[in-house]
Amino acid sequence: MKAIITAAGLGKRSGLNGLVRKELLNVYDYREKSLVLRPIMDVLINKFNKIGIDRIAVVLDPFDSLSQDYLKSVYPSVKVFFQREKNGFGDAVLSARKFVENEGFLLAAGDGMILDMEHFGAHLKEAERRREWKLFVMKVKDPSRYGVVSFENGDSLNAVVGVVEKPNAPPSSYALCALYYLPPQIFNFITYKNGKAELTDAIDDAIRSGLKFGTIDVPSASWVSVGRAEDYRTVLEATYQHSKKSLELSKGSDP
Repeated sequence: MKAIITAAGLGKRSGLNGLVRKELLNVYDYREKSLVLRPIMDVLINKFNKIGIDRIAVVLDPFDSLSQDYLKSVYPSVKVFFQREKNGFGDAVLSARKFVENEGFLLAAGDGMILDMEHFGAHLKEAERRREWKLFVMKVKDPSRYGVVSFENGDSLNAVVGVVEKPNAPPSSYALCALYYLPPQIFNFITYKNGKAELTDAIDDAIRSGLKFGTIDVPSASWVSVGRAEDYRTVLEATYQHSKKSLELSKGSDP
């Protein structure tokens, strides 16, 4: 399976100055029986590698030399593409279209991740085998802040009939995590409106054209994102506790 990670934003909502990107903010991780600090983009790539995804592309801002240098040094096999203009999430995905070719692919925003990603590896392998396209979703208190999934019957996690970005009247309480297993045909549905191409609109159009999408339910406590400045402290605590638990389990299993 291939994966695309988008990391071309300026990080203004993360309280950054546009020089250091939010994907380079350090979080805790468990590596080789130690607690370490690594950029969230690094942790995300490492989690993908652990579940067998080693063909990865990252979409960067062309002026982001720090991220380019980091990837070149730590993950030289990762392919780098550039989003030349800030024209939406869909536009960033389009930047790496030639990397996908004609395969399904995992798409992730580089500022968020599932803490226990390894538990979802089997779901992804089965989805790849069956060519079943998946939206990772989580139940939230205020879905109007997110992209929201519309189901055939309210919150029943049955047939997906649409997705909508930040609706005033959410059709369900299930928000889209910034993680998707998408068909290569999705690129045909990425279009520009007022100069912007948004992925949520493309997925909704794909669903309405007849493409079927299922969901993978993610506990809200398992998802972290550094998208906003006020979230970073919570992310540090969550990644610390998760990594500490892994460290303690490794010590308990030592002979």
